[in-house]
Amino acid sequence: MVCRYCRNPIGIIQRLVDKEFCSKEHRTAYSARSARALREMGEFTYSVADVLRDTDEFAVPKKKRGQAAGPRSMATVLALAGLSLAGLIIVERMGIDAGPKPKKERDGSRQGAFATAVGGLIDRLPKSATGGITIEDRFQTGLRSWLPAPGSGPAGWRSENGLVKPGGLRIWNESRNLADYSFQFEGRVESNSLGWVVRAPNHHNYYASKLLIPEKGSSTRPEIVRFSVIQGQESRRLHLPIPVALSREEFYQYEVKAVGDRIVTLVGGRVVDQWRDARFRTGGVGFFNERGDKSSIRWAKLNEGESLADKLRSYLTFGLIVPIT
Repeated sequence: MVCRYCRNPIGIIQRLVDKEFCSKEHRTAYSARSARALREMGEFTYSVADVLRDTDEFAVPKKKRGQAAGPRSMATVLALAGLSLAGLIIVERMGIDAGPKPKKERDGSRQGAFATAVGGLIDRLPKSATGGITIEDRFQTGLRSWLPAPGSGPAGWRSENGLVKPGGLRIWNESRNLADYSFQFEGRVESNSLGWVVRAPNHHNYYASKLLIPEKGSSTRPEIVRFSVIQGQESRRLHLPIPVALSREEFYQYEVKAVGDRIVTLVGGRVVDQWRDARFRTGGVGFFNERGDKSSIRWAKLNEGESLADKLRSYLTFGLIVPIT
């Protein structure tokens, strides 16, 4: 049994706590490498089965395995256990081991089929949230729900041909006290980039992202620029190339999922970025353009609250269970 990162043998004592990596540091390093590889490959969509089968990025750190579940309810844990058992039954009935195969190949087939079966089962469950909050704005009644920074006035926003063109940061008032949610909108980059924020309790604390799309014919690739603002102080900006071909002047549907300490960003239904940050657990959403940026927003929608099916999907997708081994 060797470490998946360094390929060295895993010690007997270490196997008791981690059968895949020889140390906590190598598990973390492997996850970071996997995340970058997935982003650069760009060959996956936001599918439970694909994430379970193809990535180790959402593994639970070892130190958390022995800790209390915290806000995760026992009912959800039991539901996950029942789901896993159902998946095993499905795998057995699929006849994976028919015919003689080497043990290693047989184990790999079982793992892949298990992921596909469980992921497919969850994807067939109802996805609508019950008992949650849904707000939507198609900007037909002005911008009264979008709050500029105190003293900044209109903040450079304007409406034109049924579209909103952002300026300085405005936060959607109805979203400021929400926790876990899915923020969706349709927009286009007209010059340089389009910017949005999540988990923003006010104008001095938030997570910000910008989608940069180069001019047609440019040799540079589209990229995500990500940074945080804490007590008005901006962190270092992180530039990440994305594996999705995008064009200026084209409208795309965006979705930003904020669940627990995970933030996942999708453009056109494809994952382009994900990260973890636990500093803000509640806070609203908003848009902004910086100097030289021009963009348009057609509509915005936010769903808060999850059904049991959504919670199971989040657990599996965001790695709140131990990866299949």
